[in-house]
Amino acid sequence: MNIATLVMAFIVSSVLLGCHPAESAASATKAEDIMAIPIETSLSRKGEISSSYQTTATLETRTETQVISKATGIVTTILVEEGQQVEAGQLLATLDNERQRFSLQKEQAELSRLSSELKRMDEMYQRQLISTDNFEKLKWQYDAALASVNLAQLALTETEIRTPISGVVARRYAKIGQLISQYQTESLFHIVANQQLEAIVYLPEQHLKQAQIGQNAILRFVGSAPMNAELVRISPIVDAASGTVRVVLKVDNSQLQLKPGMFAQVQLQFDIKPAALLIPKRALMITDNVATVFVVSAENTVSRQNVELGYQSDETVEIVSGLTVEQAVVVAGQAALKPDALVNVVAVRQF
Repeated sequence: MNIATLVMAFIVSSVLLGCHPAESAASATKAEDIMAIPIETSLSRKGEISSSYQTTATLETRTETQVISKATGIVTTILVEEGQQVEAGQLLATLDNERQRFSLQKEQAELSRLSSELKRMDEMYQRQLISTDNFEKLKWQYDAALASVNLAQLALTETEIRTPISGVVARRYAKIGQLISQYQTESLFHIVANQQLEAIVYLPEQHLKQAQIGQNAILRFVGSAPMNAELVRISPIVDAASGTVRVVLKVDNSQLQLKPGMFAQVQLQFDIKPAALLIPKRALMITDNVATVFVVSAENTVSRQNVELGYQSDETVEIVSGLTVEQAVVVAGQAALKPDALVNVVAVRQF
């Protein structure tokens, strides 16, 4: 009985010992699957990035004018409407000019009389039949009459309302039948030259050393394609209250796609690197002002790598040192990672 019990115990022990290695291997494989943390990665690459400053601005016209009248009269004709393109010197409206025309005719008649008399007196003066004093007085009268004719001609011309600049009629205030006073402050037309616009940017003084005339800027508008602009003027003084410098950007609007008053997101580009080493900004982890990333190895484990940062944009950042081209960095799932953790790459994101 004891011998049978011992034999049975030996058989059971053999079976258990034979099955244990397989079960242990299965358990280990299952543990490995459980410990592999799902992540998303991106490959570091070469690309273009710029050092820039982002702000907002409102487009303004470089040249505009409020057209007023130099004469007094009643508006008789209006020749342009809002939104119409006009050229410098173009006639916009006319005033009643009957009085000015009659005045001009009167002065011209007087000038004609004096011209005939002066011609006759000149012949007599050459023969020394009249005194020099009388002849000079007649010449002065002729010159005064000529000036009166010019003034009358000017008064007639000023009844024509013309634009001093080329542009577009932004507002028409004049109305037919309206009585206009000479040099009144009320405008008749508002003309804006919208083929060349400006964007005013207030640059913090810490960026002043980077700003230079001729630098490029990108302007983004709601519902419109981005537009390029050029830095053309930098104020020589810093505003003490705000600590900013007034910077003017020139915006080419020859296609008339933009309107004065439009709101723009401005990116002023100080420097451009065409072949910088880039990674997505969301791969960064900043701790105590030290930037690190998780790098995925060929064995699907991660290591935490210190990196030195360069230029940054909205979505990408330049890596000066710490990485090489086409290294896989973790862009999603970093919170659950520790150095040497086993990972499962579920997606490789392009950027």
